[in-house]
Amino acid sequence: MIIINTKAYRKGVGEKVEKLVENCIEVADPKKLIFSVQPEDLLRLEDSEVEVFAQHIDGVEPGSHTGSILGEGVKEAGATGTLINHSENRLEKEKIKASVDKAKELGLTTVVCAQSPEECAELSEFEPDYIAFEPPELIGGDISVAEAEPEIIEEAVEAAAPVTALTGAGIKTSEDVSKSIELGCEGVLVASGVVKAENPGEAAKELVSGL
Repeated sequence: MIIINTKAYRKGVGEKVEKLVENCIEVADPKKLIFSVQPEDLLRLEDSEVEVFAQHIDGVEPGSHTGSILGEGVKEAGATGTLINHSENRLEKEKIKASVDKAKELGLTTVVCAQSPEECAELSEFEPDYIAFEPPELIGGDISVAEAEPEIIEEAVEAAAPVTALTGAGIKTSEDVSKSIELGCEGVLVASGVVKAENPGEAAKELVSGL
């Protein structure tokens, strides 16, 4: 799987996220792509061919939680899963568990992000569907984790077991994807490599070709 996180990039919110997705699925297999978008954009993609995830949910029940992202809300808006604990939105361990538990209750797929093999092992205890290993120093960079630190991906995969691992950080080419798969991951988590690309569709097609 290729999870494309649009973050809060201007090219990935509002009407532009619709164009981004259309551009990608014109040339890349939509069944191999998942877009993780801002909560306010989930409904924009409800009729799209691609699966959509929220970028975060809070582990709270409906009620007095101003500013929280409600799991029930993102599910009703069409999300089938969610990222949790992304490096740009780090959570305390008890909040990660609460978010994972809430997502399980709602039938949402959980992708919990971790910054080290040690953290992969710690977070696997919460039994998410996936753990995405992303070394923070390589996120958004020109060198991918698959190129810079292939051995640490293997460590992360082993540490996350029995939870299925993904990886991310600087992933931009089919070689990055195929190397990640070779090292034991089921897919990758990407962002700027597609969203900020001159031709997002071709960037997505390139990544899918590595699966």
